[in-house]
This record gives sequence, C-alpha cells and structure tokens, in this order.
Amino acid sequence: MKAPVFIIINPYCHQGEGWKRWKHIRSQVLDRLPSAKEVITESTEDLSLQLAGIFDENEAACIVSAGGDGSVHLIANAILQLEHPSKHMLGAIGLGSSNDFLKPFQSFIQKVPVRINTNSHILHDVGEVNYVDKNDVRQKKYFIINASIGVTAEGNWNFNNPGRILKWLKKMNTGAAITYTALSTIFTYQNKPVTLRFNNEEATMNISNINILKIPFVSGSLHYRQNILPDDGQFGLNICRDMKRMELIQTLMQLEKGEFVIGKKKVAAFTQNIRIMSPVPIVFECDGETTESTHIEVRVRQQAINVLNA
Repeated sequence: MKAPVFIIINPYCHQGEGWKRWKHIRSQVLDRLPSAKEVITESTEDLSLQLAGIFDENEAACIVSAGGDGSVHLIANAILQLEHPSKHMLGAIGLGSSNDFLKPFQSFIQKVPVRINTNSHILHDVGEVNYVDKNDVRQKKYFIINASIGVTAEGNWNFNNPGRILKWLKKMNTGAAITYTALSTIFTYQNKPVTLRFNNEEATMNISNINILKIPFVSGSLHYRQNILPDDGQFGLNICRDMKRMELIQTLMQLEKGEFVIGKKKVAAFTQNIRIMSPVPIVFECDGETTESTHIEVRVRQQAINVLNA
C-alpha cells in the first residue's frame, strides 16, 4: 500500500503570489497525484500543527511542499526531528522565488518546477547545525540545500526583510531582485573575524563569505560547478576572505557563470564537518532562513531523508 500524499501549500510565498500560482496548476498536479490531500497553512505555527497531525496519524507519508525553499526547509526539519525520518518522503512544487531545492530543474507543470514522482526517490544528505542562540541556549536545525555566513547570509536576511524597492522588484523580476539584494548587501558589508575548523585544520581569518553546499545553487542564477552530489556524504565548502567590495562584486559576477577560481582569497574544499567561532554574534543562514550565533557546528548526516525524484 502506497503512503498517503499530502500537499502542504504556502499561499503567502513569493510575495503573496503563492496562492495564485497554486490555483493555476492545481488541476494538473492533482491529475498526477489523484489521491493527494491539500493542506493550506496560514503560519509557521499552523504548519507545525498540521505536520504533527499527519505524522501522528500515518506511519509513513509523502509530504509535498508547495511553496518556496523556506517551506521545504521547515518541512524537512519537521521530518528530520522524527525517530525514523526516512519512512516519510519529501517532494516539492516550486511556487517560490528561487526554488534552489529543485535545481537543476527537470520537470515542470506550466513552467513551475516540480519533484512529485512518488514512484522514484533517493536518500538525500542533510546538514545538521548545532549552535548557541542569542539567549545562550543550544539549538539544532537542519538544511537540505546549503548554508552560509558572511555576505550571502546577510543578503538572505535582507531578501527576507525587503524595503519598498526590493518588495517591488521581488514581484516584478526575481533575478533582478536577487542581484539588487546582493549588490546592496555588498556595499554595506564588513568582513567578520572568524575562527574556522575543518579537515583537521584551524585558522582565524576575516571572512567575506562562506557557502556550505549540499546543492550547488545558491540563489537565482548564482551557482558553483563543484562536484557535490545529494547523497555523497560531504559538503562543498567555498570560502572568500579579506575581500574588498569590488572583489566581492567580481566574485558575484563570476558565480553568475558558475566560476569560482581559487587563490589567495578564495578556498574551495570538500568536508564532512566545519566549526565556526566568532567573538560577536554573526548572521548564518540555512536554506534561506537566517539567525545569529557565535558558535556554529555543521556536520553531514548522510542519506538521512527520502526525497522524490522529478
């Protein structure tokens, strides 16, 4: 007997366009998933309650996130907190702005990328993040796409808390909104003194940016050509240090083409864990969701969650 399918809809994603996008493709999605139950969520708290009910009532379930990367992140975290997370399957319908979880796009419904093939799935790695929050309490969360500190993390914070111009751009053109956010963040960013420990080495440096990848797509068209796979048990680690604003802008332009040339200020490596320590709270980001900490430990949990194929 197949696991029941639940489509968890975030109507407020993509600057409130999520519901309109869902209605446009709803009938075609349900043609592919005829027994699926639609679940509309009104808030993060509502999502948690809805998922708790699904997990209580079903030993195994297929949860399809109809929203953006933030929705995928929240659902993945809920699944990973269960005693046997791999019993459940995670799919996605990209109603959001960037939809990095679904890249490279392989299957579409009316130009909306989807991963809803319930007959095919893989066990996907995740990143486990242990950190101390602003109240000095230890916390744990997971990411399935990537994590960052530095200009990428602060850019995500700005993207999630837009001013008037960025709100307008996000509605009109996602790519332009991402570029605007990146440039405006670069012009105000200050390098952070951070101690890093990975691959049995430790170093203190002024960090401009760190990307910790499970999927090599960062935001919009920004991406790395690092040979990182969803189930290979390692992260792609990319570090920029001591960069001036024009060097960061040049790096941004190169990442539009997937170029990241290592050198004195750029490090690329593979690792299974990384520790980040800072004398002051710094913004760090997981799957586009941001928080602050002074002590962050990240490790791979290999093949921890079942993900649908396209």
